Amino acid sequence: MKKRTGFDTMSPYLYPFYICRHPKDGFLELKANKKGSPTIVVITVALWLFVELFYRAATGFDMNQFNADDMSLLRTAVVTVAMFLMVCISNWCICTLMEGKGKLLDICVVGANALVPYIFVRFLTTILSWVFTGDEQVFLNYAVIVAELWGVLIAFSGLQEIHEYTFLKTIYAIGLTIVCLIIMFFIVLMLLILFEQLYFFITTVVFELRYG
Repeated sequence: MKKRTGFDTMSPYLYPFYICRHPKDGFLELKANKKGSPTIVVITVALWLFVELFYRAATGFDMNQFNADDMSLLRTAVVTVAMFLMVCISNWCICTLMEGKGKLLDICVVGANALVPYIFVRFLTTILSWVFTGDEQVFLNYAVIVAELWGVLIAFSGLQEIHEYTFLKTIYAIGLTIVCLIIMFFIVLMLLILFEQLYFFITTVVFELRYG
């Protein structure tokens, strides 16, 4: 694909901000100029993890529904990092079978860019929760919903562009990705339960041998 003039010199770190305003053109130029960067993916996912922790710890007292004693870095990391990887891998598996052109890194780049509006708005609404009252929380919630919907639009545009799909085929691929994600989640859950039972069995046997 021929480079798009005018954007080939743009820094990879500026593309996410351009994509937020022009999703379809942004991904077209990102792909044409080969500016997809794994560094951007890592930074964005790390920022998502930070914002989720910040949201749970620093939300204003009137709006904070989280118990500080229940906060866990590991649990939050699983919800963010592991979920991000599972979604990307699920889409890669499905689109590979559907002759999609995007590689796993391309899908991760799309996912990272789709997170940018949510990261920015969630951070901003967390700060605003310090000055807003509980009755005004609905406005902050609406802002987060808009950011999430905008992220979905960015993800849709990105997947359509990198896989070179039609509109309907992109919808079909996303639907199959969700099914694959559910299956993958179920398998992981079963493995966790299996390993937990195995752990308790081993500890019980060790205890009986030691004190029996």
